[in-house]
Amino acid sequence: MQLVDLVLQGVRRFSQSQKIPFKPGFNLVFGGNESGKTTLFECLVELLFPNRIVDVKKDWVTWKSSGQSRAGLTIQHGESFYRILKDFNQNLLSLSRKGPGQDKFERLSSEPSEISALLSEELSLPSYQDYKTLFLESRFWLPSYVGMEKTPEPVAGPVAREDFGQTFKRELVTDLGAGGFPAMSQPGFGDMGMPGMSGPGYPGMPGTQAGSGIPGFGMPGVPGISGLGMPGTELLGEDDGLSWEDKQKRLEELKAQLKKIQDAEDIQFEIDGYNNKIFEIEKEKERFKKIDEEIALLNTELEKYRFFRNLPENIDQRIAQYDSIEVNRAKDLEALNAKMVALDEELRYYESLPKFYEPILFKLGAGLIGAGILSLILSKLLTFTFLQWLGILLAPGVLLIGIALWQFLSAETKRTELRDQLKRMEDKQKSIIKEYQVKGAIVKRLMEQTNCDDTRELKEMLETYRELERKRTELSRKKKEMQIELDIDKLNREQEELKAKIAPLEEKLRVIGIAGIDKTELNREIAMLESSLQRAKQLGLLKPKVAESVQASQPAQTNVPDAGKTQMVAGAPRGAMPFWEQILDSGARLFGFEKKEMLGQILARANLYLQTLSAKRYLEFRLEAEQVLVKLGDMDHEQELSQLGKTAANLVYFSLKFAFLEMAIQKYQFPILLDDPYVVLDETKFLTVAKTLKRISARTQVVLFSSQKIFAQEADQALSLS
Repeated sequence: MQLVDLVLQGVRRFSQSQKIPFKPGFNLVFGGNESGKTTLFECLVELLFPNRIVDVKKDWVTWKSSGQSRAGLTIQHGESFYRILKDFNQNLLSLSRKGPGQDKFERLSSEPSEISALLSEELSLPSYQDYKTLFLESRFWLPSYVGMEKTPEPVAGPVAREDFGQTFKRELVTDLGAGGFPAMSQPGFGDMGMPGMSGPGYPGMPGTQAGSGIPGFGMPGVPGISGLGMPGTELLGEDDGLSWEDKQKRLEELKAQLKKIQDAEDIQFEIDGYNNKIFEIEKEKERFKKIDEEIALLNTELEKYRFFRNLPENIDQRIAQYDSIEVNRAKDLEALNAKMVALDEELRYYESLPKFYEPILFKLGAGLIGAGILSLILSKLLTFTFLQWLGILLAPGVLLIGIALWQFLSAETKRTELRDQLKRMEDKQKSIIKEYQVKGAIVKRLMEQTNCDDTRELKEMLETYRELERKRTELSRKKKEMQIELDIDKLNREQEELKAKIAPLEEKLRVIGIAGIDKTELNREIAMLESSLQRAKQLGLLKPKVAESVQASQPAQTNVPDAGKTQMVAGAPRGAMPFWEQILDSGARLFGFEKKEMLGQILARANLYLQTLSAKRYLEFRLEAEQVLVKLGDMDHEQELSQLGKTAANLVYFSLKFAFLEMAIQKYQFPILLDDPYVVLDETKFLTVAKTLKRISARTQVVLFSSQKIFAQEADQALSLS
């Protein structure tokens, strides 16, 4: 489920037509005070849960125009689009849907209850209370909720009256009961746009000059409004049974406690500064550690591909040729074998020839030579002349033997040549076999070691190995650069020095011991006592010494805000159920867990958020005996949430919400709508919150209406309200 856009016209300050688009991810709508952020937030909630309020005409219609006053919200759920339209003038509502392949929206219903049921069924929305507790947040809903009281700039004439009237008209309905007039003993009555009624007369009301009171028009029983009664008829403070001297002592004690709180805040501010520096050092060291961790992971992954180390440069060519290597070897050997067969046949032919003395030609020549020699011998012995002529036979005999010997020698030479050629071919055959064995051996071994079925799979593994090697090389390069940039030993020394500075400050803070003291309540009681003692002095009920001490302490009062400044005043009660129980109760309903089991699911992450937001790694909280206990410092001392100051309660609240949202978005992708809740945090925590919202927005849409522009650094879309 995602919000697409919100269109308004004639709604509160948006007198003209205004379209607010939303994108998937982290959306920031930025604007200053009175820019309309809360209007947009409440309008989204009003359209998503139209049946929760019966009549809101007076709240929504703009006072600047008497024309149209309407709003429309477009939602995408899967492939379908839903549009909720509301006419605030006539209090009419309609729901339409455009399904996949449709060109226009078709109306589904115009009954608020039926529309709520359809939205719950079609979009799987939980109940409004659960959605509000878990996926909505406003600065007015925080555990430390305080109203924002704006003192008007002092201007004269009808313009001032008009501004005051419009402020009263616009804020009275929604803010009645949210905060009282300053200096009134009972907070919760009055309009937050009407400061200035704490002193004599009505100073601060534009167009009315302050007076010193009208004697005789007393208002007994209304403490805090001085100057409107006769002496002796008004109450000078709560009837607590204390004498004026005891009240003066009580005032001094309270101021001493206030001084301790201010000293503790100064010490805590200094500790927070040191902790922030330590946190920054940890972040710098974390960058280095992160690279080491990534390199270690890559080494572990590369160990799976250790077979690819020290491969020859032409391994790609060998893998490419592996499929055809057997075919090529067979072709080469077949051609060589054919030549060897021909040579072998020729060699056998020459080896089959008779020896040089066996041929008839040799024998005939030998016979002629023998006959010639014999005739020469006989001719000398017998003196036969004709026998001498037979000696001529020697010449043809020698010739025939020479021819026979030449043929033999030629055949022998040929046999030698053929044997040499055959030997060379045999060597070549062995070389070809060995060459192909070498070419295929590496690839074959790799396939056996990697259990690859074919060369395609082997190539993919080789590419993965090379990519991992490239990443490791790049990280190693970055690590060397960071080693030059960061001096880790120096950072460690700085961190130890900062921790050494923090230890005595924490001991001072422990000795001061301000746990459970509410500074706001302390200031309220001091202001009440000072006002009561000052009035008693005017009536002459104080002894001179006491009156002088009150007079001397009077300038220290700083509760009256300057014109145009923002004052924090007490807010309305949030109800009987503690905020942490509201979160666990709604979460348990959504996930079907028990509350304790629900807290167990998110406790580790919530503690991590608490430590991060507070910059104190020793903070943690736990659930015990239906109570949430927070551990402060490295001591065993724990406090209930009700005993915490408002700042600490807010941090616990945000930590629980962030931890639950991390869990919830795994199952429910509902838009998270935030009406500037983080304005109560320090500026140093804004970026941490922005990164958290960015991470959450990876799974579900987040819309933050904020006065802090720093959130734009992480936002996927940032819009500015002029």
